[in-house]
Amino acid sequence: MGLYQKQKKYFEKAYETGVHGWPTVGPTPFVLRALTRIKTAAASGRGRILDLGCGEGRHTLASAREGFDAVGLDYEPLAIRRARSFAKRQKISGRFRFRVGDAFRLPFPPNSFDGIIDYGCLHHVKIGDTRRYLESVIPCLKPGGYFILSCFSTRFKHHPGEKRRRHWLVHKGHYDRFFRKRDFRALFGKQFEILKAEEKADGLYVFWHLLMRKK
Repeated sequence: MGLYQKQKKYFEKAYETGVHGWPTVGPTPFVLRALTRIKTAAASGRGRILDLGCGEGRHTLASAREGFDAVGLDYEPLAIRRARSFAKRQKISGRFRFRVGDAFRLPFPPNSFDGIIDYGCLHHVKIGDTRRYLESVIPCLKPGGYFILSCFSTRFKHHPGEKRRRHWLVHKGHYDRFFRKRDFRALFGKQFEILKAEEKADGLYVFWHLLMRKK
């Protein structure tokens, strides 16, 4: 079984049990601030948002509440089922939909979205597959569109005293990649203006949150 197949099994079990370490409700404040900026910039006044690797859909639903046409996409069907269930229980109004899909083969034409949110997808993509990810995702964003990204920092630790000699590891059946601030300029600097880059800690968990605008 390949690494991505093992990783998919890991996420399938996580969504099946509901036992995992990421939030399921309530958007990250950084995302809310970014959505306000995108809404102001969207020519139509509404705009379309793609929430990539949406999980239980907390940022998809936040986008809908803010007046966007929102699409939440995840490759794990159980995540999509949970997202739809969460939306129904919360009685969310607004325009949104959830669908199963693969970040490496996005089912959208070029220039489909005013904003793309990736909160936890890229850092599970192997370094050697970064180009595949970028070539799938970036064309879906309109020129001048915004990319909201969250990734593990190199300061992130799964447990106290964790030591790493490289910026990636396989942990409990899934691949984790850890980023330095300069990595984002190397990956995105040619195609994006990096507007904000904030490193935030929540205990041992340390993330980079970025807002970028496509040139």
